[in-house]
Amino acid sequence: MTQVSGSTQAYRWVILFCSFMVLFVSNGMTLGGIAVFDNQILDALKDVTGEDVALGQLKARDGIMFLTAGLLGMAAGWLADKVGVKPLMLFGLALLAAGNYAYSQITSLTDIYVIHVLFGLALVCCGLIVNVYLVSRWFKKGRGLAIGLMLSGSSLGNTFFPQLNTWLIDLGGWQQAFEWLALVPLIILPIVFFFVRSSPDSGATNAEGKPDTEVLSGYTFGEALRSRNFWIVGTMAFCTFYAILGMSTTTFNFLSAENYPPSIAASGVSLLFIGGLVGKIISGWLAERFGRKKVLLISLALMLIGSFSLVAAVFFRTEVFIWLGLIGFGFGWGGIYTLIQLLSADLFGLKSLGKILGAVNVLDTLGGGLGPVMTAILFDRTGSFLVSFSVITGLLLLATLAASLLRMDQAAYLQEGKP
Repeated sequence: MTQVSGSTQAYRWVILFCSFMVLFVSNGMTLGGIAVFDNQILDALKDVTGEDVALGQLKARDGIMFLTAGLLGMAAGWLADKVGVKPLMLFGLALLAAGNYAYSQITSLTDIYVIHVLFGLALVCCGLIVNVYLVSRWFKKGRGLAIGLMLSGSSLGNTFFPQLNTWLIDLGGWQQAFEWLALVPLIILPIVFFFVRSSPDSGATNAEGKPDTEVLSGYTFGEALRSRNFWIVGTMAFCTFYAILGMSTTTFNFLSAENYPPSIAASGVSLLFIGGLVGKIISGWLAERFGRKKVLLISLALMLIGSFSLVAAVFFRTEVFIWLGLIGFGFGWGGIYTLIQLLSADLFGLKSLGKILGAVNVLDTLGGGLGPVMTAILFDRTGSFLVSFSVITGLLLLATLAASLLRMDQAAYLQEGKP
């Protein structure tokens, strides 16, 4: 019988804080924080090459990063199952530090693309998959709230680092700013090294005093792939991540096209992200209290209301639909983001959770990679966001249909005796 420390219930909140901080840094530095350097980087590349570099050429780095993260997501899940998350987190944070320092030395687009391969690897090792895996291992009761709180680290990081980076650029220039930023992941490294444990049974012993091995319940990877629920979750992940990233990366452009000044356009983006933050935090708790599927469908309904409102705003040129749409879409987005991670753990259990999260990550990364690109291409070709937002609405309808077909009675968490 495993001798579990009486402090396990308290220590899981230490684990949650560690995951929150790792996501705060990894997502904040590679997603929102990097964009504020664009103008300085474009000017620097022009000085080196003597030619203008298109913004699209620079933004290709994001596609490279997401492609790397998507292709290697399965490997991260497999390694998390085999060796635990601590070695992955430490390696990912080291890559993040190296990539930021390398940014201070760039002389070409090729340098940037290579750095973003490193950033993709960093996200594989210390991004969404391993942190959902870790928190799911520690939280059975209250897992929904825990995952929501952890994911809020991503939103707060994407809010904090753009402000920090702008200040650092003003203070010492963009190259010096990157050198300073390289220290941030190194500050988090000792926190992970000393406090992260892969599961509550790490270091536990059996009655004979030997290391005990936890028997995990749930689906094998093969069983999950053969289940209808896996492909439903995968469909939702693809459709909703296309919608989330397609909308969030073009909101500023949309409001600018509607002749709003930059300050108002930026406020619209902030409104979307604030809604996402609140949705992430409360949706997990609501799912624990009222049921996963019910909260999932409500979140999708909010995204749909928001998306329909934004289509109406373009078609009827009505301001109220813009703000109603951004509020609804933001709150719904936060809920969906949390619930897809929660459902992966609850539906399929912990036995092969790393590999299952990796497989879902391939699908959501594919959708997330296509969303910004296709939304921008459709706008370029039509001169309006009407078609772009209509495609997003159609995909959200498909996601809602898929969600309605979920079989929660087959969920692995019911076998764990959870209410």
